[in-house]
Amino acid sequence: MLSMSALCMVMGSAVAFIPAQPGRFSLRQSHTLSAQTHVIQTLKQGRSSSRRSLLRCAVVDGVTGNVGEQLLDRENAHVVGLLQNPFDASGSSGAFPGLPEHLSRMVDPPVPDNTPKLDPWGEKSGFPERCPEDPFGLVREELSPFAESIKSVVDTDHPILSEAAKHFFAQRQGKRFRPTIVMLMSKATSPSPTEHISGSIYDKQALLGQVTEMIHVASLIHDDVLDEADTRRGGEAVHKLYTNKVAVIAGDYLLARASVLLAKLQNTEVTEIMSTALESLVQGEIMQIKTGEEDLLDMMTYLRKSYHKTASLICDASKSAAMLGGHAADSEQARAAEEYGYHLGLAYQIIDDVLDFTGASDVLGKPALADVSLGLSTAPVLFASESIPELRPMIKRKFKQDGDVEKTLTFVLKSDGVERARELALFHAQRAVNAIARLPE
Repeated sequence: MLSMSALCMVMGSAVAFIPAQPGRFSLRQSHTLSAQTHVIQTLKQGRSSSRRSLLRCAVVDGVTGNVGEQLLDRENAHVVGLLQNPFDASGSSGAFPGLPEHLSRMVDPPVPDNTPKLDPWGEKSGFPERCPEDPFGLVREELSPFAESIKSVVDTDHPILSEAAKHFFAQRQGKRFRPTIVMLMSKATSPSPTEHISGSIYDKQALLGQVTEMIHVASLIHDDVLDEADTRRGGEAVHKLYTNKVAVIAGDYLLARASVLLAKLQNTEVTEIMSTALESLVQGEIMQIKTGEEDLLDMMTYLRKSYHKTASLICDASKSAAMLGGHAADSEQARAAEEYGYHLGLAYQIIDDVLDFTGASDVLGKPALADVSLGLSTAPVLFASESIPELRPMIKRKFKQDGDVEKTLTFVLKSDGVERARELALFHAQRAVNAIARLPE
């Protein structure tokens, strides 16, 4: 099931869950189910360019006094209509619901019949019927040369820079979650998913997967420097292996090489969308550093930050994969892929934040309670603070006093914070499934 996979992963392939024949599912439907499988795995572990209008303003020449026109950049892909804006001007939900209570202001397209209902922690927990339990396996062969391809791309004459840039693609590759989503979505939106294993379109989508992972890894390297983190993916962080300066330059170099690959796609709209993803990553980091005390208690502020730091790259890469497959930015396929990526990304981040309280460091690849130790108030903490007011001043001071981290763990585990965070993750996972299920056959 691509959906769970893509939800979990790309929700795979996004296609309706209606059998092609009684008792049978088409391959496209299998990809959709696969994406949904990915969603379950995640949960268990815790307008086109022709429509865009450039802003014109009158400019008076300071010497001649002549009035001319100047074209101004409309900021990013959200503003020009290539991406839907997930938040409104007030910071609340925009195109997509951030919280269940915001559904009343949305006009949802109909959900196809037989769309699976996720129940990862209920009596019938597990993967929905006919969903593959290993969505990664659907594109394992396609991703097998992935690490070597990236290592070749980032090779440089400077040995230290080369080693640092290649670190996560050699010794510690991780799950390759994002490129897997890109390839699953590429298949899901292809006219012939089983045959989509080669050709110029496939090559560009595979290149997009590399770009997405390089951007992600660069952001990890930079984040670890800012957070003074000691470990990443179960090993030493790059700045610990080398120096802060080498780590920052290595991250910058990865972004530079990713930009070169992005240009090779020769698709202006996809370039604009993925550039907006880069902008979002920076916005998320600034939000994490500069959020005011009262906003630290606000759930929508947390979701916006989570979107910028995590979901935006998944969202934008999912839509870009569909567009590279020939679907217009405002097509049903591209919009469904975008919505899928938004909700999958938030579900993924919320579960990651739950695991900060319930998971062991050998599973997470980072120490448990790392987020709280960094002063971050995540979904389990915010939900817990609604019933335990003692948490609120600790959140405002970013858990800086002695004993704050330990008290927070105790309060969260004795409250319904973890349970409610899981419910919110499930809400977004189901929304991702619903979105991918709208993909036309």
